[in-house]
Amino acid sequence: MARNLKRYYQAWELRQQGLIFKDIGKIMGITGSRAAVLSNFVDFKIEYKKERRISNELKELVEKYKKMNN
Repeated sequence: MARNLKRYYQAWELRQQGLIFKDIGKIMGITGSRAAVLSNFVDFKIEYKKERRISNELKELVEKYKKMNN
């Protein structure tokens, strides 16, 4: 089964906006624990995967939130 990465990115982006997993789950129509799994997967990809393995869409999101947090 292919992953719908947009859902993963959406959960991660909502987390970057300061929402808790329970609220993210309500917004996305999933449980809070599933929202945590989605968001944490993206955190893992950012931290441990080589730069070339990250999609352009994810690179743009990371840059957006780097600028916002600085």
